[in-house]
Amino acid sequence: MKLFTTLISLTAVFSLCAEKTADHLRSSALNGDLYAMIRLGDEFFRGKNRPRNPDLAAFWYRKAALKKLPLGLYKFGVCHEFGIGVKKDIRQAYEYYQAAGNLGSAQLRLADMLLSGVHANSTLGAIPPDKVRALKIMRKLCRANYYPALLKLAKTLYADPLWRKNHASEIYSLTLRSSNASPTPPEVMVFHAELLQHGIGVKPDHVYARALLELAARAGDPEGMYRFATILEAGIGTSPDPAKSFSYFQKAAASNHPGAITRLGEFHLSGNFLEHDPGMAVKYFQKAAEQKFPPALRKLAWCCENGIGTAKDPVKAFSYYEQSASLGDAEGTYRTGLCFLNGSGVKSDAVAAVYYFRRGAALGSREAMLAFAECLKQGKGCTKDELMADRIKAAAEKL
Repeated sequence: MKLFTTLISLTAVFSLCAEKTADHLRSSALNGDLYAMIRLGDEFFRGKNRPRNPDLAAFWYRKAALKKLPLGLYKFGVCHEFGIGVKKDIRQAYEYYQAAGNLGSAQLRLADMLLSGVHANSTLGAIPPDKVRALKIMRKLCRANYYPALLKLAKTLYADPLWRKNHASEIYSLTLRSSNASPTPPEVMVFHAELLQHGIGVKPDHVYARALLELAARAGDPEGMYRFATILEAGIGTSPDPAKSFSYFQKAAASNHPGAITRLGEFHLSGNFLEHDPGMAVKYFQKAAEQKFPPALRKLAWCCENGIGTAKDPVKAFSYYEQSASLGDAEGTYRTGLCFLNGSGVKSDAVAAVYYFRRGAALGSREAMLAFAECLKQGKGCTKDELMADRIKAAAEKL
């Protein structure tokens, strides 16, 4: 009985100490300690030591921001950009990031916003895109060895086909430098692998790429797991291993990766590794489509178009195809053109069909090139041009 009483007393003492420790942080924040305000906001934001409360996180970040603390301005800007505890307002977020001065994280967010521009709000005007300034900011951060900026600049240059061609060596150099971070972030490994696979700034090396993707996959990175599963399935840089590939697709899908979820849907359609179940396949495609994953939208459209695992619905099929096209999916763009050409799920419109065939051709779709060539040959939806039609058809046949 005495031992039991002692244990109860010790538990009470430990609880009291923990409460005082938590209260000490709040007391420091209330007494004007700006960094205590930030730490308190972080605890409410992450739900660490306290119940997660976005409103209170924003409250404490705001208090630090009002005192012009750069970190407070940055974190309160994040709250505005993503609608955490306050109304979402990207234009206002831009102002807070700018007010944070030379803080690396804030400068990087500014650069990211400048790439595409920022819409106006009710009181502040729009910020037009300024890629030159964005690159200048990122390069300045890179010179200071701010690791997140190294990868961001590399990815920004890679995303533009012309920049990718003209800055291939810089892209690879930036990626190598970003891999010096300890530990190396999985997203760096995944991007490094992509450069190796496509030979951007370096000689292609599929074996090294496979090793990097395996490291990222083992670290639990969803994109790493998905890409590692893909090369295992195809036997790129390694011997094909369908069973191991499937296991990584499952792991990536469990982490809500849209590509992996789509792949599981395909397994249900084929009956390979999973039971043949078209209805379940459609559910997987729908789940990935909710994340606006173009291939999932296209596959969902195909199911609706053909009545596979769901009721036949040409209108829904067209809608899904059109959504995938708007996201830059080459095959989805071609299929949208076919819907317009054949009047499937939408009113027949040869001009619109040619528009989508032309777009699909520009995205590299062989089928879209052939369809565009046929329209040119017949003068369907466009001015007849048999010579151009023959040129496009010849180019398509080389793919």
